[in-house]
Amino acid sequence: MSRLRVALVGLLLVGLSGALGFVVRDEVPALDARLNGYPPLHTRPLTFAAEWISFVLSPGLATIALLGLAVRAWLAKDPLVFRFAVLLGLCWVTVLLRYAYRRVRPIDFPKWSYPSGHVTAVTAMAFTSVVACAWLAHRWLRAVVVLAVTAVVLTAASRVVLRMHWFTDTAGAVSGVVGVGLLAGLALGLVKPGVISDRDRT
Repeated sequence: MSRLRVALVGLLLVGLSGALGFVVRDEVPALDARLNGYPPLHTRPLTFAAEWISFVLSPGLATIALLGLAVRAWLAKDPLVFRFAVLLGLCWVTVLLRYAYRRVRPIDFPKWSYPSGHVTAVTAMAFTSVVACAWLAHRWLRAVVVLAVTAVVLTAASRVVLRMHWFTDTAGAVSGVVGVGLLAGLALGLVKPGVISDRDRT
């Protein structure tokens, strides 16, 4: 896939996230209403598991990752690690778009709903992890992609099960983060279609 195609995919995903945010901010789609009102999805065994998933895979974990990258970049004077930190930060900051959409949550909660903060943070961390692995440990890339996707799916499911978010909040978060991640990755020189890092060849 060429740089142009990657950029187009990134723009498409950002556009989809933005369009979805404006569509759902004033009304609840049927899918959201059905999932939120489906009793078997909110039974105690599932909510217990969802609580732990939301606790572990949280914005707090992303904060630790961002600080860790920043400190590592400063101590090692490594511009590549610094670019990873910038990528993570740019992906994560998309959560601030919730103040433009101002969507109400399924439950009474003092923060806007779209996009999901948990899913935004975990997706940002997952995307950055995949990019970093592609540069530094390419042989582990497939495993890291599987782990990253699993973490995002579990986080999104946990937020819906707990009724902290509508399903579309999680879908919009993933779309927005990946879109921004692709565009930012291109700008930072981290996403290079068809190119393997020199570090990976050694």
